[in-house]
Amino acid sequence: MPTAYVLILLNYDYPDYEILSQLDKLPCMVEINKVEGPYDIVAKLSDNNIDAIKESIGKHMTRIQGIQSTLTLMSE
Repeated sequence: MPTAYVLILLNYDYPDYEILSQLDKLPCMVEINKVEGPYDIVAKLSDNNIDAIKESIGKHMTRIQGIQSTLTLMSE
């Protein structure tokens, strides 16, 4: 099953709990973890349709206020 791991860098002007709440509502979202290091969050998205995952990231995730940048790693 296609899976995407998204490394997320936050803008600290926004509360992280609000960003996590928004991420949790996204289609295809499986798991969200706060992490230490160069990125703040690692999100796992999965669906039988890879286009659904891409849409969830490109259309929805990138519009969440407080997300500064993302790096997506795709797996099939």
